[in-house]
Amino acid sequence: MNSSESKLLCKTLEIDFFDTSKKETYKTKLKLFKIELPKYHGIAYLLTKILIPAEVQRAERYRHIKDRNRFIICRSMLKYVLAVETGSEISKITFETHDNKKPYLPSHPSVFFNVAHAGDYALIALGNCDLGVDVEFINTNFDFEEILPTVFSDAEIDTLANSTDKHYTFYKLWTRKEAIVKATGKGIDDNLCKIPVTEGLHIVPSSLLSDFRTINALSFHISPDYVGTLAITENIDNFEAIKFYPLPEPDELKVFLKTI
Repeated sequence: MNSSESKLLCKTLEIDFFDTSKKETYKTKLKLFKIELPKYHGIAYLLTKILIPAEVQRAERYRHIKDRNRFIICRSMLKYVLAVETGSEISKITFETHDNKKPYLPSHPSVFFNVAHAGDYALIALGNCDLGVDVEFINTNFDFEEILPTVFSDAEIDTLANSTDKHYTFYKLWTRKEAIVKATGKGIDDNLCKIPVTEGLHIVPSSLLSDFRTINALSFHISPDYVGTLAITENIDNFEAIKFYPLPEPDELKVFLKTI
């Protein structure tokens, strides 16, 4: 591999929940959080206490209550986990954006994060390197045939054609591409079909990956009807160490909100 090439590993994992009983011995720089959005709809109005006025105004611009609640829940949960991760007061968690429109935490620029949502689920990823995450509902009624040539390579289209579960395979491959472009900050462009996302290790031109030398795109089931992918820009020593970390239940958040 020469200096203008990068490694892109695509892998499917089974991700379990973090065992809270091992909290003192379990160390990782990478954390995933799975949010079941309907669980928090009933306290969305309370969670606005975590948001700044500009974020509340942004939430109010959504016409549909479900969309408004989703924004409030995702943004407040992101602030919550970042406050816990950095040991900061939640009121001190504010965001700015890079030139590529990726948000970052100015108080802790070495803490990287990304958020994705679809339907009833959202994902938050935290780490110590650039990363991206995506989640999709496996819509078995969606006819994806027409868009394949614009987003997938011939090898990926062949993989899809030979799959026993074509809709799952389509969404798995799609979330990989989405997570990769979010991790690299490159955005979706005409090169999307050139980024290989079939299972295994690929050597690709570094220019496709914003000159990151390594990308790991790790796919997993979120529920029987949802698939997600986490893309990170560093090597991982132990893929089995990737876990879903716990989030506070609605009643716990109600107690927390009384303290701020």
